[in-house]
Formats: sequence, structure tokens, C-alpha cells
Amino acid sequence: MRKMKYTVIGAGNGGLVIAGYISKKGFEVNLYNRSEERITYIKKHDYTIHSGYHFDKIRLNYVGTNLAKAVYQSDVIIIVITADGHDEIAEKIAPYLEDDQIVLLVPGRTLGALLFDQTLRRVGCKANIIIAEANTLFFAARLKTPGLVEIKGFKKEVSVSALYPPDTDYVIATLSGIFTNLIKAKTVLETSFSNIGAIFHPVISLLNKERILNKDAFHFYTEGVTRFVAEYIEKVDLEFKAISSVIGIKTLSAVDWLHSRYGLQKTSIYTMIKANPTYKDILAPTTINCRYIWEDIPAGLVPMSLIGNNLGVPTPTIDYFIEEGSKILGIDFRSTGRTLYKLGLSTNNLILDLQNVAICEEEIII
Repeated sequence: MRKMKYTVIGAGNGGLVIAGYISKKGFEVNLYNRSEERITYIKKHDYTIHSGYHFDKIRLNYVGTNLAKAVYQSDVIIIVITADGHDEIAEKIAPYLEDDQIVLLVPGRTLGALLFDQTLRRVGCKANIIIAEANTLFFAARLKTPGLVEIKGFKKEVSVSALYPPDTDYVIATLSGIFTNLIKAKTVLETSFSNIGAIFHPVISLLNKERILNKDAFHFYTEGVTRFVAEYIEKVDLEFKAISSVIGIKTLSAVDWLHSRYGLQKTSIYTMIKANPTYKDILAPTTINCRYIWEDIPAGLVPMSLIGNNLGVPTPTIDYFIEEGSKILGIDFRSTGRTLYKLGLSTNNLILDLQNVAICEEEIII
């Protein structure tokens, strides 16, 4: 049998680590990035992954900006970009997709797989592919220098679901020889409504905005999460859970997520974040105009607020952070974010639409 071929879309920290990890397992890997600047060094010198005491030199099959070449005859396409680019990359990749390919969003944030599917349908893509999403990155990683990526920690468990739920077992089985930490989620609603990035990132960033605006250097999680900040994380978490409960979806609380992903003893959100060794040396962003705001609010908080509002579930804390983020960056995230319309969801019978997504057939819409 022909050996599996992989494509990774996105040469950020997460994409480089995933591409390198797959390559070290002996598979052919292509890496695509939309801009040349980020990959110039890698094309000339390759790159190194640092984990613990190990330094692994990574040489990929292809690194470049030619999307058609990157995905040609690839069995699995792993998209590791910020969620605000999911619809754009779906448009660009649509002409090159082939039957039976797996497209996995890592992560999908909130309903990323559904948005990706809607975009492919809108542009007339006919390829019979499997679209799936993970609810978090596989690793915590940071780019130390242009050619050195450091793995800060491994997630013990990563939930994955295909848009068409019966395909999930196949997706996980296909990847199990490389990533042994993947676990099955029942539906993309389960992965999407456990979007921990949207629960953590905007809250910590905006409640530390003065420190960030003043260019104060501090550790994002261990110093940025005071007991006051942790209380607001918990409030957002409870609003996510309330929406999930109305729809009938069982999702992990923030405490459960920290326990299952990092093996931390269950206590309070504050104590668990402080105790997480993976979070220890992660620095806060140097600007408030960062992905924790312009990615996690429109692709995470906005759809949850809209769904909650439609279903009669109050989301005052979520709404506060949407408005704060919109105000500080001068962007109306409610209009630029993942609206119900962009997701192909009806405002007239949303609960039924979401339940249809949870049990969807090949033709889901809605």
C-alpha cells in the first residue's frame, strides 16, 4: 500500500510542530503558508523542534506558497491557522480538493467545521471529503527563533469530531499511529462548545489590558490570572455550559478540561492554571491587537452569544467581552464574526438546526 501523505496548512508554532511530528514518524509532509516571509528561513535551512532534552532537525517534503502543489494527492490535510482564516482557506483550497481526503481543523474553535463546509458549498466544491475539527491544539508550543520551535507541553487528550459523526472513528483511526492522544467527541457541537481558547484568552487579555498597553512583561497565565480574573473565566465558562445544556450537548467545564488535557488535580480554575507547568513560562502578548482578541472573540464568543440570545440563554459576561474587544480594536466583531447566517443556521428554528448538525447526514443544510 502507498504510504499516507500529509499536508499541513499554516507555518505558525502549531503548524510547524505538527508537521515536524508527522515527519519524524516517517511520513511525507508538505507545508503550506500563505505568505513567503514566515517560511523563508525554513526553506533554506529546515528547522528544529526542541522538546525536553531532545533537538530534532526537521526536513519536509515541500515548503511553499503553492497551495495546489501542497495538497495534491495528500490523504490528510491539517489546517493549523487562526480561525478568522477558515473561510478564506476553504475558498482557496476548494478547487484542489479530491475525493476521500480528510480535512482536519486544529482547532476548529466554534463551529469551524460547519463554517468550512458552508464555504465549500458556496463556492461549488464537489469533492467528497471528510471535514473534522479538534477542540484544541495538539501541543503547546512557542517559536524561540526563526528555526527553533519549543514544545512547552503535550495535551493528554484532544477531542475530535467529524462534521458527519459516523466518520469520526475513521478520522481518529487514520491519525492514531501518529497522534495517540485523540479521543472521540460525539459531534462538532461537543468540540465547538468546549472552545477553551474563547473562554480563557479574551478574559485574561482584556482584564490585563492596561499591563499589555503599557508594554509590561508578564507571564500570561501564571501572573495574568488573579482570583478576580479567574472569577470571570468561570462566569464565561458557566454561560458556555448553559447554552450547551439547552441544546442537550454535554461539554467539559474549564476545570474538567484542565484535568483531562493536562492531568491536573481538580480544584479551582485559579489554582489549576497556577499549577499547570505547561503555562509557566508563556509570556503575555506585547500588543492588545493580538489573536486572543481578533481570533477568539469573533470565532468563539460571537457565535455563542448569538446562539444564546436566540435560545433565550443570557450571556452578559460573554457580551461584555465582545463589546470590550470591539471597542479597544475598533472592530464590530458581531458583524465580522461567525454569525448564524455565515454558519448556515436559521434564526427561526435554531434549536432544530443545531440538533440536525449533531445527527447530520451527508446533506445537512438546514
